[in-house]
Amino acid sequence: MRNIKSIISHCSDSSRVYLMDLHHDDFPKIISIIENMADENGYTKLFAKIPATYGPAFLNAGYIMEALIPGFYNGSEDALFMMKYKTKERAKPESEALEAFQQLLLKPANTKEIPMDDEYTLKPLKEADATNMVPVFKEVFETYPFPIYDPDYLVKTMKEDDTRYFGAFFNNELIAISSAECNNTKKNAEMTDFAVIPAHRGKRLAVHLLKFMEEELVKDGFKTFYTIARLHSLSMNKTFYNLGYKYSGTLHNNTQISGKIESMNIWYKSR
Repeated sequence: MRNIKSIISHCSDSSRVYLMDLHHDDFPKIISIIENMADENGYTKLFAKIPATYGPAFLNAGYIMEALIPGFYNGSEDALFMMKYKTKERAKPESEALEAFQQLLLKPANTKEIPMDDEYTLKPLKEADATNMVPVFKEVFETYPFPIYDPDYLVKTMKEDDTRYFGAFFNNELIAISSAECNNTKKNAEMTDFAVIPAHRGKRLAVHLLKFMEEELVKDGFKTFYTIARLHSLSMNKTFYNLGYKYSGTLHNNTQISGKIESMNIWYKSR
């Protein structure tokens, strides 16, 4: 894309440009590149996840910081979540949802461990599981910002992007999925795509999958785990809260999920 080395994602559904990984060779021109991309497509938001070193230039370009993860880059440099809004409406906080979330944070975390029911098993998922993953995602997510309903896309993320998928099985049937989008160089991983089919909810499978992912990734030297959780999903936020993750900010009106643009919370845990 335009002879750049940085990783950029953009789509009309979220009406957003997302600078996912800034390469030093693209600085500072990357700021004008993503600005032009937003203008050309009529997007109403720019989102840049960047090393703190580059923060002043983005602030100078009209960005604001909505979250931060300490030691995100190999445990040595912080990540800033920088936003720029093209309309006042897009920047407006979701007041009622934030009030409900505030009440969650005022309560003590429930750190009591509850064993997983014996009829369930957890396993890392492989390329051969991709076809069986699609029905689970379809049952849980009406729409999604990435093509997770396509098994070829899932295989591609395993091969090329080092996304690791994990599953919960009931009678050898895949009934829940989570994934870790891994950066092996910078030793961080985004814990995401939690999907539990309705018939098996209430069993704390997301909690057990999250713990299982952490255990597997720690073996490979990962230092920082984080997630971008839906503000409206108090249960998902509670999962990370109860497992010792720290809340560090809310990205307003950030991501299109299930046909609506939603605000997202940042949670992290450092090892």
